[in-house]
Amino acid sequence: MSIWNIAKSIIKNGIDWAFSGSKKEAVKKEKPSAVVKKKVKTEPEPKTVTKKVRARTVKGRYKADDPSTPDVNEAWTTKKVNIKRVKK
Repeated sequence: MSIWNIAKSIIKNGIDWAFSGSKKEAVKKEKPSAVVKKKVKTEPEPKTVTKKVRARTVKGRYKADDPSTPDVNEAWTTKKVNIKRVKK
């Protein structure tokens, strides 16, 4: 294909695109008899499991257990962890 044929096709496509707005077809609008609400699918919230993890200080270091409180263990805390779901 020569360069003149390529230029001719580009110009023709541009002209067709520019005047395509004037060739509007008549669109028939129908009145809805009743309003139908669409159902929106919501993903279920991921299930969480509590897991026992080491407690940390503000600096990020492990906390030690205080021996003066034998009924409470400050070295361990519980944390909520999301269960990862695999999409099929």
